[in-house]
Amino acid sequence: MGLFDFFKKNKADELDDDDLDLDSWKKPEPKRQPAPLPEPVPPAEPAFTPPEAPIRYDEPVQKPDGWPVMEPITISEKAVQFMQEHTHEEIGLAAASAAAEGMKAFQQKDFDHARGFFQLGSELGNHKAQALLGSMYIQGYQVPRDLAVGRAWLRRSAEQGNRQAAEMLAKYVGESEPVAEELYDSARRSMSADRRTGLYYLCRAADMGMSRAQYEYGMILIREEDDEPKGIEWVKRAAFGGYARAMTYLGSAYLKGDVVPQSTSIALEWYEQAVKKNDPEAQLALGTLYANGTAVQPDPEAAVRLLTLAADAGLSEAKELLQSMFGHQAGGPDAPVE
Repeated sequence: MGLFDFFKKNKADELDDDDLDLDSWKKPEPKRQPAPLPEPVPPAEPAFTPPEAPIRYDEPVQKPDGWPVMEPITISEKAVQFMQEHTHEEIGLAAASAAAEGMKAFQQKDFDHARGFFQLGSELGNHKAQALLGSMYIQGYQVPRDLAVGRAWLRRSAEQGNRQAAEMLAKYVGESEPVAEELYDSARRSMSADRRTGLYYLCRAADMGMSRAQYEYGMILIREEDDEPKGIEWVKRAAFGGYARAMTYLGSAYLKGDVVPQSTSIALEWYEQAVKKNDPEAQLALGTLYANGTAVQPDPEAAVRLLTLAADAGLSEAKELLQSMFGHQAGGPDAPVE
């Protein structure tokens, strides 16, 4: 089922309902002249660059409330500036206009401009544009298929009440996960006997959005295939997909500045996100930073809490650090802090 087969069941039925009635959309009469709509930037073709980690944390950009941190989508600088300089009403009007223009371009088979308008409307918060952009990525329709990005945009649209986006999530994402699991199992079985076949299956599972496969494939590229740029892209996809080990690796990578540009703030962000997922390695790493006052202000209380969690998870290094620095055994909530 293609994009318009899904959104236009029985020709125009789905598109004519209250959720996706873009053909009959009329520009509301604003009380004042609306701000000009930013020009969409057509995507670069044929190359596709996966979303980057939030690299602007070190820059003085005031992010709006609710700014997405751990989703595999990025908001362009132009969209951020537009949202900061205009009212909520103007932003909504511009977003709806972008969605409508995107539909017109799509129907005219001008897919580059359609994607650009959908991207702009999605970034400005229009649920229709988010649903259409997400479905394009989910199905790989005129864009490289990317389940992680598609899932993120569809989820945003569904959270605003878009029924089609919720159906797309259930239909396509739900069906992809068992297939990815089968490919991953095949990769594990094949890797020792036939490495080339194993890597092929692992890459296919990663391509279908399986975070564990993305992380493992990325680490193989970094450590064994001497392809750090491509490997780090896969690790970032896994981290944006919520895989804690990938988050912890990125934290260490950004702290050292070896395979990625050094950034202490990004490193801390990834460590903190991994700690939220109860990753012992992240607890040990961040706890050590707080204990030593490296890259952060010393915080003995936070250090004890994190190192205790890591020690309780079985990391002997955390136990030894607690004993040497604070003179007590890990695991006791009443242990004194000196």
